[in-house]
Amino acid sequence: MAKRARKRLYDALRIILSIAALFIVIQGVTFKDQVTLKDGGSVEGLVRFSVEQQDWVGVELADKSVQRIAQSDIATDEDGALKISYGLRTAWSTSTKTLFLLAIAINSLVVFPLALRFQWLLLAQDIRISYWEALKLTFAGNFLNFATPLGSNAGDVFKAYFVSLHTEHKTEAVATVALDRMIGLATLITVVTAITVFSSGGGRLATLRPYTLVVFVGGVAGAFVYLSPLLRKYLIPRKWLERLPMFEQIRRVDNAARTLAGSKSIVLGAVVMTLILQGLALTAYFTVAVALGLVANAGNIIEYYAYFYTGALVQTLPGPPQGLGTVELAYRYLLGPYGSPSQIVCVAFGIRIVVLACALPGLLVTLTGSYKPREALPVDEPDEEEQPSADNTAEKKHDLAVI
Repeated sequence: MAKRARKRLYDALRIILSIAALFIVIQGVTFKDQVTLKDGGSVEGLVRFSVEQQDWVGVELADKSVQRIAQSDIATDEDGALKISYGLRTAWSTSTKTLFLLAIAINSLVVFPLALRFQWLLLAQDIRISYWEALKLTFAGNFLNFATPLGSNAGDVFKAYFVSLHTEHKTEAVATVALDRMIGLATLITVVTAITVFSSGGGRLATLRPYTLVVFVGGVAGAFVYLSPLLRKYLIPRKWLERLPMFEQIRRVDNAARTLAGSKSIVLGAVVMTLILQGLALTAYFTVAVALGLVANAGNIIEYYAYFYTGALVQTLPGPPQGLGTVELAYRYLLGPYGSPSQIVCVAFGIRIVVLACALPGLLVTLTGSYKPREALPVDEPDEEEQPSADNTAEKKHDLAVI
């Protein structure tokens, strides 16, 4: 099969998976509220009265009349909570809009430790760029990741290309972008594993425990095998690899990964920065859940963090761009006890809106081209015979990167 045909087939499968997941997600989602009665019946309308302050609930019906239902006639779940499923209209109209703004403010801080982590990882490869340059590249990369339909890797490809313009160590620069993503993913898996392992025996966290343990143990084992000189000697078929046309690039990527692993202070700092930025992001997500009226409080915030971590893991898997549909499906299952299907869908899309809003400043960076290194910006176009050679250009870029 031709490469273009394979890509089209892959894109079609991604779209089909996204549509299928979204179809499952919207099952049970309603525009209006639904009150389930003990006799098995239900009343659909708009809940108008505070359940906490009355011994009855008022439901506005389609004809604008209000039906009063005694709380004693309403069915309850296993926790004793009244079975009132809030629809999309109520979930949004009763949400706290100031908390949405707070979530955006919190999530907007994520880019700063993210840029600092990227700068540190480049430093491990002896690639020196300023924090301001790293910040602009991160802003632009986030915009392409979250605000365009190009997929979650578009920003990484962008960063890899333009950071390579800052140095003659281009292979190492590109490898650093991948290593940056891997450290974020490894930290994410470690934290969610710790939360599930040390949580109580019941609930949905216990369901996640075996899966997170398998992924964590597999990752640790893989890293040990990769970094062990003795195991590398016997397990890596170097003679076979040397026959590959891109062996030199593979060797340099391998050296970049092992160089980073040997830079223990940088790795530790990168992990700390990852914990900070992930903590900020998850706090913003939790704020969205509170804004939309889910059962979200200090007593279950750790569970929410584990669920949001799991959603982030689902988002990194191959499939729909940004996990559209699959992430919502994960939230639909994990957050089921804390809100109605309509509320959970609003949370999932509310989080996407928050992330998108925080990515928009990257549009200014990409439009102005300020992410380019100064020497790569178009200045006065020299005549054809005055064009510098590739060697001189690379040497000049290296000198400027070191300064």
